[in-house]
Amino acid sequence: MQHSQPPPDQALAEHPLEYSDPDLRAYSEEQAEDILESVIHYMPIVLPVMGAILIFMLAFIAVYMA
Repeated sequence: MQHSQPPPDQALAEHPLEYSDPDLRAYSEEQAEDILESVIHYMPIVLPVMGAILIFMLAFIAVYMA
């Protein structure tokens, strides 16, 4: 009886020996870009702008409710 699934230690390995999908092999072997590293450079601009928009919206709601 042949098992089609790899043993648990091989299934959870970072680089398994066999891939069922060739695209998965290409993706896993290339260096994936860290999403946090690509966004962190914009945070000094985005945070104050979003804060200003939030304050404006809260002030608009307060004036509208008054």
